[in-house]
Amino acid sequence: MFGRKEANAPTVRFSIARWWEKKTGEKLKRSEKIIGIVLLIIFLFVFYVTLDANKISSQVRAIEGEGKVGINPTTESLDFGDLSRGTEQVRTVTVNNSFIMPFYVAVIKTGSISDLVKLNRNNFILRPGEEEKLEFTTYMPASAEINKVYSGRVYIFKIPAPGL
Repeated sequence: MFGRKEANAPTVRFSIARWWEKKTGEKLKRSEKIIGIVLLIIFLFVFYVTLDANKISSQVRAIEGEGKVGINPTTESLDFGDLSRGTEQVRTVTVNNSFIMPFYVAVIKTGSISDLVKLNRNNFILRPGEEEKLEFTTYMPASAEINKVYSGRVYIFKIPAPGL
């Protein structure tokens, strides 16, 4: 019963071509199949790159006073600590390529901290075996609201770039 196929049992198989023909009344052309496969590969590539991105939380708090800097020693996030107006803080992130092909590295900043953070280098090629230190500098402007926490995220995308 379980392991054997009944002689009269229907076979249920899902086929995109059959589904398409049933919905539209037309068969899929060869060019439509090729376009579908190419789009699927592009989607999977973008999905992989997005999942593989380094997602780092980032924050800084504006404090009262002159020249005051409170440093948070954490290495899990880009926490710039507490800064008084007119001061700045630098944090670094090391990006390395231990893969056999070069990577195109792109950094995107989001959130309320994104306007306060400046990056020393963005949108570059990282060759196999190379390493690059990215410096994130946060400057607390004179217009910053005291005791406000500016936060956001930094996304570091490493996109495979064969042939570069």
